[in-house]
Amino acid sequence: MCSNLLISGNIEVGIVTGLIWRVQMGFEAIVDDIYHVGDSSSRNGLDCNPYLMIDGDEAVLFDPGSIIEFDQVISNLREVIDLEKIKYIVLHHQDADICSSVTKYEELGLTPKIVTTWRTMTLVQYYGIRSEYYLLEEHDFKLTLDSGRELKFIQTPYLHFPGAFTTYDTKTKVLFSSDLFGAFSFNRTLYADETYMEKMLTFHEHYMPSNSVLRPVMDVLLTYDIDMIMPQHGSIINKNVQKYIRALRTLECGTLLTPLKKNLKESGGYLVIFNDILTRFSSLYSHEEVMRVFRGIDELNISNEDIVDEYTGDPEDVWNKIFESIKAQKGMIWITVVEPHVRTLCATYDIPLPEVLYSLIQSAELENLRLLEMTQSLEQTIKSVNEKLIKCSVTGLYNETFFKSLLMEELENEDWRDVGAFASIGIDNFSKYKLTFGVEEEHNVLNNIAYILKEQFGTNAVYRLESTDFGLYIKGLKKSALIEKIEKLRIGISKSELFLGAVTVSIGVVFPEEIELDAATYDLTVQHYMELSLNRLRIAKMKGKNYFCHSGHDVEEGSGSNKVLVVDHDETNLEVVSTFISDLGIEVLVARDGYQALEMAELHLPKLIISEVNLPKLDGFLLREELRSNSKTKDIELLYLSYQKDEDSVNRAIGLGVMHYLKKPYLLSELIGIVKRNVKGLS
Repeated sequence: MCSNLLISGNIEVGIVTGLIWRVQMGFEAIVDDIYHVGDSSSRNGLDCNPYLMIDGDEAVLFDPGSIIEFDQVISNLREVIDLEKIKYIVLHHQDADICSSVTKYEELGLTPKIVTTWRTMTLVQYYGIRSEYYLLEEHDFKLTLDSGRELKFIQTPYLHFPGAFTTYDTKTKVLFSSDLFGAFSFNRTLYADETYMEKMLTFHEHYMPSNSVLRPVMDVLLTYDIDMIMPQHGSIINKNVQKYIRALRTLECGTLLTPLKKNLKESGGYLVIFNDILTRFSSLYSHEEVMRVFRGIDELNISNEDIVDEYTGDPEDVWNKIFESIKAQKGMIWITVVEPHVRTLCATYDIPLPEVLYSLIQSAELENLRLLEMTQSLEQTIKSVNEKLIKCSVTGLYNETFFKSLLMEELENEDWRDVGAFASIGIDNFSKYKLTFGVEEEHNVLNNIAYILKEQFGTNAVYRLESTDFGLYIKGLKKSALIEKIEKLRIGISKSELFLGAVTVSIGVVFPEEIELDAATYDLTVQHYMELSLNRLRIAKMKGKNYFCHSGHDVEEGSGSNKVLVVDHDETNLEVVSTFISDLGIEVLVARDGYQALEMAELHLPKLIISEVNLPKLDGFLLREELRSNSKTKDIELLYLSYQKDEDSVNRAIGLGVMHYLKKPYLLSELIGIVKRNVKGLS
């Protein structure tokens, strides 16, 4: 039985203390005839969650579980259904914890179809399964029940098995997620509570290979309308589903992770680290047990809110003392469970590993090294040499040599129209930056920009170039969408707080339709293609840096023309200002609202814009922000000429880089003087 049990897709559920899904004499559906039919107990913090979907006279059993739990699962199934109605058993992967019991069902005389991939079938047949297989590859990754209800199967390769997948029920919008979104369950609840995020992240840090494998799958799941996630391990996620998807999308995991570096002092110092690990332990184990351990550490002061608010002594000594205390009272199992998270913390904030953990890792690494030397030393050495030849030693990205080979292969094997766009990215004034902040910060800048690029475009799109700093090779985006995305990248880097000093980039991009096919060899074609991108990068640098050049027109375009754009909805003021500026021999353009001003600014690139603050459609402040977000218009000088001028508006104008702000009524001589100083050739 359970305490505080309310069965509902949207209501919190109390802590499990027995058969939590039994309600009085029977079972209640979690949602629309979907039942949890598993054993409520866990083994070493890991539970298994079989689910049953009933649809008329048909039923689908998802991941029926292991032999150990078979008796309990069968008992639960008999509470809600005649076993003969189970027409399908879905096996999301091949592990014993989800499918070793299938032969037990066959021994009862059941003949369900086994729904899975051919990769899983190849392995699970060794459990002795005799039932007919329903292979997803042969059915367009779909299963339609007699009622017309459709199940869609979403491939999740290498998470954590090559043939892994999840199931999406189009009727209830439930995702049966297999290992994904699972968690360790030392203090389990039926539905995910406020501690579940930490449990889930811990589980994935142990069992998932890398962020580069997780991220594309999470991007796919974000396109689905998912109301509830039912994982194989852990708790059902029935609220804020997208929050959990996004958390896995950005999770750095696996042995080859390269976390984003952070400054410990600026982030809050060691108190942040101590409380982070306290939170992680409390999410996994009994909060009371964890607090007993932490309150027993003399160097820590625990507040009434159960957080570390002070510590005494050297922080590195305290860091070691925490883990020594945990080992003494709870053993190495507790430490092993959080080991990936601790390693990430230490790498992120550049602090030493706890000595207890270092000994554990060192022992494992020494054993691995011994085995490697015995069986694979030569192969590993060759691989290591090859990696150095094709990868950047700082960022781990593939280098220019590798990219050129890739592009040549694509030209040889594909129609040239299928080749991707290529962008060259250069860090502005990087030599001066390196002299100011040193070699270590140089590496941090490169790694952090590489991280931003991978986050925006995916790991396989980013390369480290010799001819400049970075390259992007992008396929599948329309030209307009790509231009917009790269502009956002440029702006995002300029506003980023990841760097000690200000960092901006200039970017040049070339598109597949610009490839010249008349070169003598593919090697020359690739060289010309990359050179065109580099030429546009040089133009971007010449334009004043922090600029994005994406067409040949940028060579002729510039903000040096003697044009002034006047923006106002007051016709009288438009006429007066236009007349006097025209008398100076300057071409005058006019716009009557913010959107019209934006269009004219990009089309004509005036030297100066004179604008009212209170404009229709887009006010003067938003106009300035939009102008600054576009490489072509970001350097155009802007002057405010407005009835609105107070301390707040002036401060906002200064924040937007506006140096001149005149209030109506104004001195015409002052306005004309500013125009003369800002328009080339006049004084």
